[in-house]
Amino acid sequence: MEIISKLSQLHKFSKPCVIALGTFDGLHKGHLDIIEAARAEAQKQDAMLAVFTFQNHPASFINPRLAPPALLSLKERQIALAHLGVDVLIEVPFDEELCSLTPEEFVEKLSQVGFSCLVIGENFTYGYKGSGNKESLARSADARGFKLITRSLVTEETSTVSSTLIRKQITSGEVAEAAKLLQRNYTLTGKVAHGQARGRTIDFPTANLELVDMHLAIPAVGVYAVNVEVGGKIYQGMANIGDNPTFGDVQNKRLEVNIFDFHEDIYEQEITVAFVKRIRGEIKFASAEELKKQLEKDKNICFHKF
Repeated sequence: MEIISKLSQLHKFSKPCVIALGTFDGLHKGHLDIIEAARAEAQKQDAMLAVFTFQNHPASFINPRLAPPALLSLKERQIALAHLGVDVLIEVPFDEELCSLTPEEFVEKLSQVGFSCLVIGENFTYGYKGSGNKESLARSADARGFKLITRSLVTEETSTVSSTLIRKQITSGEVAEAAKLLQRNYTLTGKVAHGQARGRTIDFPTANLELVDMHLAIPAVGVYAVNVEVGGKIYQGMANIGDNPTFGDVQNKRLEVNIFDFHEDIYEQEITVAFVKRIRGEIKFASAEELKKQLEKDKNICFHKF
């Protein structure tokens, strides 16, 4: 997959392309619908499949205080798009240069790649202050002679699938519900850090990930059934997000993962934790022994039901 990271790098390819346009900040069901429609059209035309999106959420430029946490890292999105068969990823910064383009200037700039078709969601906006929409893009399609495919918003039960809804679900601990909209379990990836090693003393050793600088949506505090990827292998486990109220010596929230049937030293190694279901909230126990008894119950739930 070719990656274009600047507007100045736009160029024509060996054959025409079909471009899926969008923020694609979560690659959820709605985003996947747009990309799948673009893929089908590309196959029909024997064209290349391209995705146009941003390196940063538009809100991070317009009003950084309102920028939402990400649902996946840029690296994770690039890997996912490559797996979806995208030939070209145009992933540019949402900055002053892009923000100042009028709708017509944006289409003109994009025309440098020689696209034959654009695919958008019905709520797509573009150009200066979002002044362009599906109607203005349809007029450009008629004037310039390219095909425009507009996809309806995807719904799940009575709700429109959106990154905003998914963030709300995740931060409320509703990770199983979020997985339905993402069509995958929500994950956090990081390097295993040293903790107090207290888990070993109660037979529940944990791999600890610091959450302070992760810039991703963090599930609500509590205990979760998880799957953990370590060195390319997947293990069952359970995880706690919180500040360890039983002992009260953790300043920032952290993710502590007990990996079932795993005994390797993985300090400083990168692991990925996939959240399957929230088991319970965080509890302050009177003693380490009470905590251990509860963890045994939690493990039984995670191991046998998920």
